[in-house]
Amino acid sequence: MRVFYIFKIKREFLSLYQDNPKTLFTSLDRIYRMNRNNITLGYNLFNQLCNPIGKDELDRFLYLKLHTKMFYTKQGEDHVINDLYKDEISILRVKNTYIRLELNHNKSFFFEALSKYYKDYFICDFTSSDYFFLSNLKTLV
Repeated sequence: MRVFYIFKIKREFLSLYQDNPKTLFTSLDRIYRMNRNNITLGYNLFNQLCNPIGKDELDRFLYLKLHTKMFYTKQGEDHVINDLYKDEISILRVKNTYIRLELNHNKSFFFEALSKYYKDYFICDFTSSDYFFLSNLKTLV
């Protein structure tokens, strides 16, 4: 099971890190692994790099886009894809500052849906040290 964290990077940093996503990942990874004693510093660094997600708007967008798909359900705050034909189980939860995506593969239908909403999300798997911009996904897969 993989867990991806998805962030909406501020425009000024998008252009700065588009060709060097490793530096951006390193910054976010340091914040992710930061000691709780430094929570104020981590919060300030995070707010310098990232914009809020727009939780309510994105939740609504995903529901309206996917509710007619047979493999999609919404359970509370969780958007769930259970596609037996593609052997995909993905659970997406939108928070105010990030999106958390759990999946049983390296690829999820949610990536395509998210790209229709905002193509420049930055996606990180902190456990596997994997990262990419959503707009570059087609070149990675």
